[in-house]
Parts: sequence; structure tokens; C-alpha cells
Amino acid sequence: MIKKTLNGLIIFVVITILIGIWGVDTKNLLVATSSVFAVIGVAFFAQWSILSNITAGIVVYFSLNLKIGDKIKILDKDFPMEVTIIDIKTFYLHLETDEGEKIIYPNSLILQKGIAVCKKENNNG
Repeated sequence: MIKKTLNGLIIFVVITILIGIWGVDTKNLLVATSSVFAVIGVAFFAQWSILSNITAGIVVYFSLNLKIGDKIKILDKDFPMEVTIIDIKTFYLHLETDEGEKIIYPNSLILQKGIAVCKKENNNG
């Protein structure tokens, strides 16, 4: 632990000395540093979004026990819709309305909005 702390301190001092020797403007350094942190923040947000959709896909498939061919009603206040499940993917549900309109719906929204199963597909043959 002491070695790591000492190495970190030495690296910080060396970088500070190099910045002074090279004559780097501190305003430019601040802009560059904030840009790097902005990119890292966007990357973390994108990673969180991807993981939430994958996790929601697993929950939709196993916990909600939805199957291809089931007719569901998405309980959205602004855009309620009654659809049939065409396919369950890792990130999205592929849905189809009675009018034949194809909809790709994120799995995480299925868990957030809530659904009502209208008709289960009969898989007994």
C-alpha cells in the first residue's frame, strides 16, 4: 500500500514538473481534463443503459414468463397499445399491432411501464 501511494505521488510530481517545463497553459489543461471526464461519463452512462436492457430482457423472459405469440397490453399513460410479441431479443421486444405495424420496444421500458397479458399463446399443439 505504501509503494502504491509513493508511486502515485512520484508520478503526480513528475507530471506537474513536466507541465511546468513544457509551459502548458493551465486553462487548456483544464479544458482537456474536463473533456476527458465528459467522455468517460458518457461511456459509463452508455454502459449502464446496455446493462439495464440486458438485465430487463432476462427478467422479461424468465420472471414475467412472456412467450412469442402472447398478446399483451402496454400500460403507458400517453401511448397505450395492445400488441403481439413476435420475438424476444437481448435488448428489445419485437412487437406487432393488430394493424400489422411492427414495433421494437426496449426491454427496460417493459419493466418500467408495466404490462397486462391479454392472451397467452397455446403451445400444446
